[in-house]
Amino acid sequence: MTAQDQPLVAVVIPVGPGKETALDTLESVEVFCPEPHLVFVLDDQTKDGTYEAIKRSRRPHWEIFRNAKRHGIRRLVHTLCFAYEQVISRTECKLVLRLDQDALLIKPGILSDALAFMESNPAVGLFGVYGVDYNRSRNFAPHRRLFARETAWYRALLGMRPTWREYLPMAESKGYKRGENVFGGGYFITRECLVAVRNLGALQVPWRWHSIMQEDVYFSMVAVAGGFGLGHFAAPDGPLCMEWRGLPFPAHTLNASKFKLV
Repeated sequence: MTAQDQPLVAVVIPVGPGKETALDTLESVEVFCPEPHLVFVLDDQTKDGTYEAIKRSRRPHWEIFRNAKRHGIRRLVHTLCFAYEQVISRTECKLVLRLDQDALLIKPGILSDALAFMESNPAVGLFGVYGVDYNRSRNFAPHRRLFARETAWYRALLGMRPTWREYLPMAESKGYKRGENVFGGGYFITRECLVAVRNLGALQVPWRWHSIMQEDVYFSMVAVAGGFGLGHFAAPDGPLCMEWRGLPFPAHTLNASKFKLV
C-alpha cells in the first residue's frame, strides 16, 4: 500500500439489535466512500443475529469488536471510548466518522469534504450538526437540566458525584456552555482532538460513572476541555442533514439535494 492509499478516516459504528439497519449503514459506507477508510464495528452483545450477519459480511478493512457485557444506550460513552482508543492505538487515521447504525450515506464525497473542513479549521476538533438543526434552532435545554441535576450538592453527599465533573470547569474556562453538543447521530472527530481527550484521561470512564449523560454531550464537553472547538458541518450549507428519528425530508427530496449523510 502506498502512502497515498493509506486510510485517513476511520468509521466507527456502535451496533445494537437490528441487523437490517446495521447492514444498510455499512453498505452505504462502502458504496459512497471511495476514499481509503477503515471501519470499526462495536457490537453490544446483540442476540438477534446482528453480530453474526455483520461477521458474514465482513470486508478486509473492517474490525469487528463485541462488548464483553451489554452496555446499552446509557453506557454508549464506554463503547465509544473503547472504539476511539482502538483508532488511536491501531491506526494512523487523522479523522473519525462516528455513525449511528441507522444513519445513511446517500452520496459520495463526504470523507473528502470532511478532511478538507478539518484542514481549513484546525481549531475545530468535533464537527457535525451543531449550530442549528436542518429546520429549527437546536435545543440544549434538556441537557442543561441534566447538568444541574447531576452536579447538585446532595449527589456528592450520596457518593454519586459524576466522574465527568472534573472536565466541566476545564471546558467552561474555554467557552463551553452547559448542554451544548454536536448531534451524536453522525459526527466527525479529529485524531488530534481524540489524543487531547485521552491525555485528559477522558477515554477512561469508570463503569460506575454516576451519570446518564448522552455520549454526544460528553464528547462535546471533553473536546472543548481538551482545547478544541465545536463546528457546524451540516444543513443548510454542509453535507449532513439529520433528524433524530426518521428522515428529515422525503427520500426523493434528499436524492435531489446536496446532502450526503442523513
